[in-house]
Amino acid sequence: MPIAAVLAAPRELRLEPRPREPLAPGEARVRVRRAGVCGTDVAIWSGAYRVPLPLVLGHEWAGEVAEVARADDERWLGRRVTAEINRHCAARGEAAACPLCARGLPTHCATRTVTGIARADGAFAEEIVVPAGTLVALPESLDDDAAVLVEPFAAALQAFALSPVAPGELVVVLGAGRLGALAALVAERLGARVVAVGRERTRRRLVPLGLTVEVAEIGTRVAPDDPLGAAPSALLERVRALSGGCGADLVVEATGSAEGLATALDLVRPRGTIALKSTPGQPVARFDLTRAVVNEVRLQGSRCGSFVAALEFLALHPLPLDALIEASFPLAGAGKALEEAERGGKFVLECG
Repeated sequence: MPIAAVLAAPRELRLEPRPREPLAPGEARVRVRRAGVCGTDVAIWSGAYRVPLPLVLGHEWAGEVAEVARADDERWLGRRVTAEINRHCAARGEAAACPLCARGLPTHCATRTVTGIARADGAFAEEIVVPAGTLVALPESLDDDAAVLVEPFAAALQAFALSPVAPGELVVVLGAGRLGALAALVAERLGARVVAVGRERTRRRLVPLGLTVEVAEIGTRVAPDDPLGAAPSALLERVRALSGGCGADLVVEATGSAEGLATALDLVRPRGTIALKSTPGQPVARFDLTRAVVNEVRLQGSRCGSFVAALEFLALHPLPLDALIEASFPLAGAGKALEEAERGGKFVLECG
């Protein structure tokens, strides 16, 4: 029986054999080679992001198709793949689409499950079963370690699909961790001027990617004297200097914290956009709605992006994605990998 790392309760991970159930119509069984550990996995594992348990985590992965249920899907056998994480109507082969899928919003499917997150086991396992309609073929140019980053890269790209930037515009990425680094990378390739904000390790993370962006520290936010003014800080002064006093055209909020939104509001220009990428699993502690209204700031959440679009972007802009990975762990070390990821850094599991 294939082995899986099962999260039974917050911070309680168990390595268990799982019975190999027969495939349902339209499903595919994939042997997992690599699985990435991301911030959402850490949030679920720690209990900050509450989902029904038990659950096998892992939505960033690469593997090889071992079995399919339908003859129509036999073209996938033996192919190296990853899979979109949203299991929506079309992916499941439903005869009738839900209202949201019918409106062209499959990632918001009213009946979706989400691999490794919501009511569907993920890839911290030797095998994973997914709808064949979610499979995406991986190019030979992308090795398994880089392939696990297709999902977060697609998520980073989606921020700019929903909030486009023009060449020369100023983009500030708050929280240049794994996802933030990818957002900075996309913004630079789109021709924007980029300030990546994070800790000192941010600089070490971005250098191997070949990014020529300015790196700054977020610093301490002090409440301003003017209730409608921004909190003074060295970061704010730098952003104003780069923007002629206006503020950033786009601020990508990827700190993973409930406080990041207040800082984003300090930095964005009037009628600018804050692209929300954090899912800290906590309510926002403070956010000045009055300032957001007065400055006519646009708040744009973005979640999952198209894997196909991500692979097309990478074909045009080859990038050393695996440079973001700091270490690998065996599947049996999934708990240790999560502990390390909680302290920062990108890690992968070698599942097969």
